This record gives sequence, C-alpha cells and structure tokens, in this order.
Amino acid sequence: MVADGYSQSAQKDSTKPLLVLTAPPVMGHTTPLLRLSKALVKRGFQILFMSALEFKNAIEKTGAEFYESKTPFADPSYLGSRHKLPPGLPTLMADMENMFIKQMAPRSLELRSLLELIREREPSRKVVLITETMSLAPLPFIFGAPLPKGYTKFPKTININTVPIMLLSVDTGITGPCLPPDSTDSGRARNKIINEMLVRGPFGGTDKVFHQTLKELGCTSLPKVFFQNAWLDSYDTTFQLCVPSLEYPRSDLHLSIRFCGALPKGEIDPNFQYPSWWSEIQSNAVLPADSRKKVVAVAQGTVALDYADLILPTLKGLAERPDVIVVCILGVRGATIHGENGFEVPANARVVDFLPYDSILEYADIFITNGGYGGLAHGVLNGVPMILAGTSEDKAEVCARGAYAGFAINLKVQRPTGEQILEASNKIFTDPAFKHTALRLMQDNEDLDAISIIERQILKHANTV
Repeated sequence: MVADGYSQSAQKDSTKPLLVLTAPPVMGHTTPLLRLSKALVKRGFQILFMSALEFKNAIEKTGAEFYESKTPFADPSYLGSRHKLPPGLPTLMADMENMFIKQMAPRSLELRSLLELIREREPSRKVVLITETMSLAPLPFIFGAPLPKGYTKFPKTININTVPIMLLSVDTGITGPCLPPDSTDSGRARNKIINEMLVRGPFGGTDKVFHQTLKELGCTSLPKVFFQNAWLDSYDTTFQLCVPSLEYPRSDLHLSIRFCGALPKGEIDPNFQYPSWWSEIQSNAVLPADSRKKVVAVAQGTVALDYADLILPTLKGLAERPDVIVVCILGVRGATIHGENGFEVPANARVVDFLPYDSILEYADIFITNGGYGGLAHGVLNGVPMILAGTSEDKAEVCARGAYAGFAINLKVQRPTGEQILEASNKIFTDPAFKHTALRLMQDNEDLDAISIIERQILKHANTV
C-alpha cells in the first residue's frame, strides 16, 4: 500500500505530472528505475513507485513514495525446478512465460488499483506511467482491457528497456541463437528463414501464451506482432538504455523506440568503508605509466554466485602477472573465497565482498563480467574495455553487443578457462583500439544525457494528455 495514502504536499499544485513507476521485483530490472527515480525527484517530480516490499527502503531513499506489489517475480515452484530445464532456448522461453507473462495479470490488477486510487484523490492530476519492459503491467490496458475507473483513456506510457533490443527484424536473427546482424540480401534471407522457423517452433508456444493471457484479461485489440515486438513497440515511447552504436542497426526499428544512453552513474555513499588495500589502488594510479600496474576488475553481479564460472578462472589466469592487480568483487556482503575447496587467493589479487563498480572502474584497465546489461553499462559509463563471458538468460546477447561495439571481447562461454582470460587480457593490454572505442562510447553516452531526454519526453506526453 502507499505510505499514508501517498503525500500530496509539495507537488500537488505543480504543473508537472505525477509519475507512476513499475518494474518486476528483481535487482537487474528495478535498479535502473531506482536511479531514474532519484534523478527525476531532484528535478521536481512527484513519484509513486510500485514494487515489492524488499525494495521499499531503496525506493523511499530516492524520494519516491512506495506502493506495494505483492506479485512475486515468479512462482516459487518454478524457481525450484528451473535448474532441471535444458539450457538455451527451453530455459529462455520458460523464463519468459513464468517470470513475466504469467505475472502480467496480477501486476496489471495492482496497477489498476493504484491508478484508481490516484484518480480518487486527485481527479484532475495528469499522470505519466514509466514502466520497465519486463513488468508488462500496462500492456493489457494498451491492448484494450477495461480502463481503470476514472480514466477515459490510459495514461501516456514510457517504457525503459534494460536489456538488449530483442525484436523480429529483417536485419537481425531472432533472440536466442545470438546471430550477428546481417542486412545484405543473403543475410536478410537467412534472418527470414531462421525467424520464421523459431517463431513456428520453440518461440511459438510462448507467443500463444502471451496472446491468450491478453485475451483472458479482456483485451479487445490483440497485437498482430510477435510477443517480443509487442513488449517494446506498443508504448508511446520506449527508451533503450544505450547509445546507438551499442545495438544492432535495424532499418525497420519502430519509430517509438529511441536511444537515450545509459543512465548516469549513481552516487557512492560518502560513508562507504573501502577495504584496507584501497590506498594501494589510489597510489598505483598516480605512478608514471611505465611503473603503474594494470588493474583488472572482475565481478559476477549479485545473482550468479558460482565463483567457478568467472572469478576463479580470472584469478588463476592472471596469477602469474605481477604487473597486474586483480580486484575481485564477490557481490554479496560477507562472502569469501579464500580457503574454499583449498583455493588460495593469488598474491596479485585483492578480494572484497562488496564494492561499488564505479569506484574501482575509475582506475581499471579491464572490466570482466558475466554479461549482465547493468555491468555492460558500467563499462560504458567509465570508458573501460571489457571481457564478457556468459550464456544464460539474456547474457549471450549482451556479450554479443559488447563485442559488436568494439570495446569488449566476447568469450562465448559460461565458464572460461584461465588461459582464455589471460589471452583476452593480453589482447586488450596490447591493442589500444579497445580503449579508444570505450572512451568514444563513454563520450557518446555523456552527449546524449539520458535523464534530460527522458524528462523532455515526460513533459511532452503530459502536455498531450
């Protein structure tokens, strides 16, 4: 529920619209909207943020007001049996159905309740909805489900896409096989065959579940496009959180889909306690170039915690490089790897349970991750070349984008060897093109100014309500 029915204080008489934010209750999809919320509150917007109770404190810290969604990320029984699914497309499609499509109905009902509450208390207030792609909560209303009480038309809606663009296109293959783009005549013929084959095959069932769910929710104008297209091009505006050169070019990209760049870096808590070895990193940074050690940061995020996937291979692969400092971020407070199964941390490694990525990337020469889209954004924001290794969820597509943009090496495996990490690191150390491209992407991203682009679109939509 909303705290005290939500405040009607400073912004009640503002000409700015009330913003309603929604995202599925998982870190990778919610964190970008938390950062957006904080930035928009600073610009004078009043925000109601619908999310799970676990995000209440984080939401309120942004200055937004919290409205509880009790819809879980997925049914616990599915999460408990997910590991039994075959890797690749079967798991990807099962995730689409169980984590997102099946949660669309209860999330849309909660959104209905929130919008009706707003209309009861502020009948004339303009409302703009900002949703994260995988929430799906607004889609039933967009496709003709009965409107919330008090509305003659659904509020203008901005979608924030926090994953790679995944659309059927004449210029690219369908999400999953991770094919490079190809707009030549032969490439388009390839794309057509593969797209049609997969839509009829493993993707077809998921597409039917999506359309059937919309029908059951009372939608009167079902989408005539593939479900992944409907998830992006059905909104008034969809913002892709990257620069154009970090995505595949598509001649048929819907006009409602625009690039705004990655959201700016978050603020680091001034009271954050850095590890005891932090002064070594800072001292190394001011040494002459021929004396300075290279700094390699490695992280697997906060979900993929089997350190044998990436962290251990990185530590082993670079262990014999005294000219390199490896900073290993475990992602969970209190986590440790020293002594686990007899593993000893190499002398050139510095291990920490938790560390804000941006703090170390200021000093890093390479950032190694398992392919999360948030991690990719951190690399761009700091102008740091990357090594990417991940094949689960959408990670293969993320890794492919980094390599396509030219600032990352995609190892195309879930669990690389130490030799692969060492070889890729040496390639980046010796080829300045990776750093030059990373710095260009960073500058391109700064030039876009994501928050200002989004704010202008909010105000434009509010003026057309």
